[in-house]
Amino acid sequence: RGASLLRRSTEVLGGEPDVVHFFGGGIARIGAEVVRGCGAVPAFEVWRPGLESGIRAVINRVSAGFDGERTLIVAPNDESRERLLTHFPRSIVRSIPWGVHTRDAEGSREAGSLGLVLLGPGRDGRSWAAAFRACLRTLRSSPDAHLFADSATVRRLRLWGRAREAGVIGQMTLIDIADTQRDLLLSADVVLYPDARGEVRTVLLDAMGAGVVVIAAADPRADDLIDGKTARLVVDSTEAQWHEALEIMTHDHAMRRRLVDSAREHVREHHRVSRQIASLVDAYEWVAGEVQSIETVPELDSTG
Repeated sequence: RGASLLRRSTEVLGGEPDVVHFFGGGIARIGAEVVRGCGAVPAFEVWRPGLESGIRAVINRVSAGFDGERTLIVAPNDESRERLLTHFPRSIVRSIPWGVHTRDAEGSREAGSLGLVLLGPGRDGRSWAAAFRACLRTLRSSPDAHLFADSATVRRLRLWGRAREAGVIGQMTLIDIADTQRDLLLSADVVLYPDARGEVRTVLLDAMGAGVVVIAAADPRADDLIDGKTARLVVDSTEAQWHEALEIMTHDHAMRRRLVDSAREHVREHHRVSRQIASLVDAYEWVAGEVQSIETVPELDSTG
């Protein structure tokens, strides 16, 4: 499959690629075949802690035939960059925040209704279940409210029975891979994200940029989650705290408006799409064009 992908990309590009950028671990094997087939520089997007061992495995897999340390590591923020430098001291490590678009209006939402979206893989099962139960309480007290929740997480945590007991199944929809349903996300009123694992999720940035309230578990490693500025944060992840946050964000319209406006401004200032593209192009040109061998330019190993 890697050889076939390389042939097709070569036809489209009019030549072999200079850089192969890895997003997610699922395509690592195919990407490694492409890199080995053409000698391109591998680039890795590290959007959460814990991906380092997988990246190291790919580097080892593609190292035959060229300098395996000639790699680009892309971090979402400066804190992550400092951490990654300790894991990959001989690679080019760049801090490039993700860019998302902003919307100035909330025209797609229906007056009088309340759309909730519960996202996340549920790595913190206790927090996710608490947020789910809090949403059920909101559904019971608000007949016009509707909850969209990630189907795989609901099933894995065995939460569907809770919804049946609460008598609100008619106000719920389970959706596959909820994080990818951007149209649904942008038309919601509130997005809840109970996982706190140092992850940087574009889905939350998209919500902020679109004027959707974000309620998330407090995460000191996620620097875009700022309580009262970009999101309403839940510290202890109990059902009571999630429900309190929902009640405040759905009934205090002045506070909601302040949060929505400040979150959108944060995204507009720190996560411009044009800035991300320019930074990526610069990084690609540097590692694939200017740098022929990291071994011969040791002073560039950690600064990029």
